[in-house]
Amino acid sequence: MTRFILKYCFITYLLLAYISVFAQNYSDQKLVDTFVEQDIFKSASIGIEIRDLKTGEIFAAHNSKKSLTPASTQKLLTTAAALEILDANFQFQTEVIITGRIDKNGILMGNLIIKGNGDPSLASKYFPKNNRFISSIYQELKKNGIHQINGKLIVDTTCYKSSVPRTWIWEDIGNYYGAVPHAISYKDNTYTLHFESKEAGQFTKIIKVDSKQSGITFSNQVMSSTINKDRAYIFGGPTDSHRLVEGTIPQNRSDFKVKGAVSKPDMVLLSDLNKVLQAGGIPIKEQDFRTKTQKTLLIFKSPPLSEIVALTNQKSINLFADHLLFQIGMNEKNEGSWQSGISALKEFWQSKGLDSTSLFLFDGSGLSHFNAISAQALNQVLAHMNRSENATSFFNSLPIAGQNGTLKSFGKQSDLAGNFSAKTGSMTGVRSYSGILKRQDGTPVAISLIINNYSCHTKLLNEELKILLVNLARK
Repeated sequence: MTRFILKYCFITYLLLAYISVFAQNYSDQKLVDTFVEQDIFKSASIGIEIRDLKTGEIFAAHNSKKSLTPASTQKLLTTAAALEILDANFQFQTEVIITGRIDKNGILMGNLIIKGNGDPSLASKYFPKNNRFISSIYQELKKNGIHQINGKLIVDTTCYKSSVPRTWIWEDIGNYYGAVPHAISYKDNTYTLHFESKEAGQFTKIIKVDSKQSGITFSNQVMSSTINKDRAYIFGGPTDSHRLVEGTIPQNRSDFKVKGAVSKPDMVLLSDLNKVLQAGGIPIKEQDFRTKTQKTLLIFKSPPLSEIVALTNQKSINLFADHLLFQIGMNEKNEGSWQSGISALKEFWQSKGLDSTSLFLFDGSGLSHFNAISAQALNQVLAHMNRSENATSFFNSLPIAGQNGTLKSFGKQSDLAGNFSAKTGSMTGVRSYSGILKRQDGTPVAISLIINNYSCHTKLLNEELKILLVNLARK
């Protein structure tokens, strides 16, 4: 009798456990189904997957295998792979070389060469300490007793094959977020236009330009507006010396800043270096020297990769993500380019179990509208990184709801605050989230969600997303 009772109790326990799990999953699925069936999504394509981060159990899904345009959530694939392939402690290195000889009068009878190796942090606003690159060169020249350079200042940019991707749109490539990787990247490969605006409806005036490469001219068609946002766009390609600026900026501003992309950052660096050396008493004579004799004057290192990854995801910096893609290509294919980086990135994730046929990649940042990945693939990246030695560096790089990064204002006074960390993505017609939701019972849940071609206002969409995530958190 006792054996029968024990057997009965055990079966009852298993049944109740199954019912509990089934009810949980059904409840999650019902929340997802209710979300996607809303009228505001009648024209949209949506992919969602929710899974237990530790066990991999799928709690809910909707078109989770469908490849959709992810926008900046694609940075998760790039940053995670960079940590795994390059290591969290990896540092980019920029080498400064002098050729020839130094005569008894302190004159360098040769050239000063800067060999770029893809460091995105040189004079970056995100890394103030790296603003000392040029001053470090000056100090090393002085330390070596060099008071004059009879040769030239030269940059070696052969490390990367830099170009604008064919799939980036014209509206993006002239603006700061469309800056592309270079072997020598400098000041985030951007320049700043300073505008003065009058009352709404009047033309603005460009009063100053910071850090632009020489030879660039501007046609200003920007109007003053009552809209308190930067809606100015810079148009112009990398082979064009002219830029057209259109759109609007807020009215009655004495100094409103708009940032554009520099297509030749190495030339801006050389210009700045020349000015500093000349002002510091080291004239450059620009004579021709050909010699095999050379000496490394300085090796300038970037911050550790973990810090670059943190800013890439926190601030959603396209340039940094694409630099990581190029460096992955350099490491795996011995070529820093879009093609080699994308090929190496896909091969890496395929080796970790992702279905590479679901990855349509055209950059590392997510800026191309041709990029497409699935919610399932994003969750697989999260699951892989949860088992990785680089888990801490990766997950600490994700913005936290109500606290920082691109989620600073999202869910600030809700159950999501401090409990939802995710990479976000947005562009015209695209909204995406991929990250970790900590439920009330402490369960970490991986959630990836991509929405394309929604018809409602972004503010309404964000509110509906918040409601869905709050309800999922309370389970």
